[in-house]
Amino acid sequence: MGHEITGVVEEIGENISNVKVGDRVICVNVSLDVSQGQLKGMGMFQDGGFAEYVKVPKISLFPIPANTTIKDAVMVETFALIMRAFKLSKIEKGENVLIIGGGNVGLAALKTLLIEKSPNYVVVVEPNEFLRKEALAMGATDAVGTSRAKVKKATKKLGTPNFIFDCVGNEETISNAVNFIKKGGTILLEGIHKGSITFPLFMLNSKEVTLKGCLGHDRDDIIAAIDLFAKNKVDANEFISEVIRLEDMQKTFERFLKPSGRNFVKILVDIK
Repeated sequence: MGHEITGVVEEIGENISNVKVGDRVICVNVSLDVSQGQLKGMGMFQDGGFAEYVKVPKISLFPIPANTTIKDAVMVETFALIMRAFKLSKIEKGENVLIIGGGNVGLAALKTLLIEKSPNYVVVVEPNEFLRKEALAMGATDAVGTSRAKVKKATKKLGTPNFIFDCVGNEETISNAVNFIKKGGTILLEGIHKGSITFPLFMLNSKEVTLKGCLGHDRDDIIAAIDLFAKNKVDANEFISEVIRLEDMQKTFERFLKPSGRNFVKILVDIK
């Protein structure tokens, strides 16, 4: 486990010239074609960052900008996800946007939209009150609960959304997204759901919706995310709620089993 990794290079292998010992680096998986059996990726298909030392392939090493701390650079991976979502969705400036899910990824989508796309509005749909308040503090036009009535009430006065970023990705949220989207709109599926779902296929046809999947990030996405930090466009402190030690991980994971009491966005593990 642990696929969002930053640290200092302690040792290098043979034929390595892009980094040297002592460099501060971000270790980010570069997307491979899973359909072709390319099952690699730190923290997913191989050992990740929850250890004192991590063996990282050179393709996954990126320098941390001089103005960014090792702690703050952990957020680069999340923003790389969003840069890919924007690229795949082909979203332009001034759109009506709905974000389903106000956790770490959903809030990063919100922040990047405000920085890069100057949307007409962004409404965040999130059941947790703490996260809704965080969304409003970051600049969301509105943040509402998950019932269809609440969402439609919020968007009625603003206009039907023509872009939806589903950062949850379960049967309920995908079905809701098809219900909420404007005819001809685009739904970008950022959340990941394992298995099959019941899907409102006729609404997809009748609304002429574009449904686009998204997984991971390529080098360009990662570099674009790093550039946001290099240009001081992102304040990582808006996302990093706590830093814990390795020995506290078990009880920290258990906190995720009680989502109603969630009072954090992202929790980092400091391994020294």
